Amino acid sequence: MALLNPILKSRINSAKPYFVGFSTVDRSGPPYTLTNIELVKRDIQNQFATTLGERVMLPNFGTRIPELLFDPFDDYTKGAIIEDAVRVVESEPRVELVNINTYKSGQTLVVLITLLFKPESVTEDLYVTFTAADQAAF
Repeated sequence: MALLNPILKSRINSAKPYFVGFSTVDRSGPPYTLTNIELVKRDIQNQFATTLGERVMLPNFGTRIPELLFDPFDDYTKGAIIEDAVRVVESEPRVELVNINTYKSGQTLVVLITLLFKPESVTEDLYVTFTAADQAAF
């Protein structure tokens, strides 16, 4: 059995993904595999797509932002949206919140979140949108 050079061994290990999962969202067919940053982003987006209390046995999973969509977009509502978005992001141990902002355009509410992905030390923006049309389906 041959021993690997430590530098070569670190290169081989760095090629492996940190996180591996799957998602069928926005995919028409296989492969459904997501890794690293894409997987973490999808996990956070799944939480934003779930109403708070909707998941069985996980009452703190999800967000209440869709309930605030029809409220006046004043400082109180904006603060409640940011507070809930911060709660969602802080529940994800693989990221660190860098910045968060929200704005409303017509019937669409946008939450712009800048995240630092810890294992890769990469900063990326995540746009989460809520629209009145989405809420009318419920």
